[in-house]
Amino acid sequence: MKPTFQPIIGAIKLLKVPFGTSWTGVVLVDDEKKILIDSGALLNDVDEILIPALEKEGYTLNDIDFLINTHSHGDHIGGYARIRELAPKITVVAADSDRENVENPAALAVRTRGKYPAVSPTPQSYLKGVKVDYVLHDKEELAGILTLIETPGHDGGCVCWYDKKTKTIITGDSLQGNGTDAQGIGFYQDLDLYRNSLRKLLFADIENVLCGHDYDRLGYWISGKEAVKAALQRCFSITDFYQQFVDAELSLGNTEPKEIAEKLISQYGCGTPNYLFMAVYTVCEHIKHSQIR
Repeated sequence: MKPTFQPIIGAIKLLKVPFGTSWTGVVLVDDEKKILIDSGALLNDVDEILIPALEKEGYTLNDIDFLINTHSHGDHIGGYARIRELAPKITVVAADSDRENVENPAALAVRTRGKYPAVSPTPQSYLKGVKVDYVLHDKEELAGILTLIETPGHDGGCVCWYDKKTKTIITGDSLQGNGTDAQGIGFYQDLDLYRNSLRKLLFADIENVLCGHDYDRLGYWISGKEAVKAALQRCFSITDFYQQFVDAELSLGNTEPKEIAEKLISQYGCGTPNYLFMAVYTVCEHIKHSQIR
């Protein structure tokens, strides 16, 4: 049976698009204006999963007013070009900080996967971008329905979308927990930015969180103000644990990021990834922040 949109809260509905051994979330905000958040990884995902799921809701792609994203990694934006091809009048909105990536996600993939080529898969040079029609900045609203919250860390262009009616944030990959089985551990490219984003969300009026994957030690749906606060604090604690682990390895004279990543995944991780580049990014960030030299 093909996936369908699941009601989450208020006007928010979630479609779990299969991705590897798990899924990537595509969100429909079924409000006065119809808003689609993210697209799945592949052009075929649009034809075979997204369109049939929309039809069960009584819509076609041409009924969608706005196409927005949480960030421009391939598993979240890979279907963008197909959506724009089938619905050319849809309005594509992006964060100003992520505009270039939306228009050229292949270049972002090359930069991301090219930094540690020995432990990375081939960059997704096949990704096609789309022209951004309208940009938003931090704390600006879209159609009076969603508010943009910039939350870099996992990637420089990561954002959350805040639904003020239900006080829910749609986070994509902005919250990492202990990662997914495809990552092994949490994946962030800038530890300082990631922790600053966590602090920013801790002080926001948030009662619910909807993530883009099912994260270890986090899940994908967190409901209740205290539960949200605890989840954000848990994300902090995990970065502290990673730092302690990396520091311990460095104190033993192990300065090889790949080896440290393998050990960390083996002892604390949530799966065995096919490629280590995401874990190596995280480990390298903690090596940079270590006081042990």
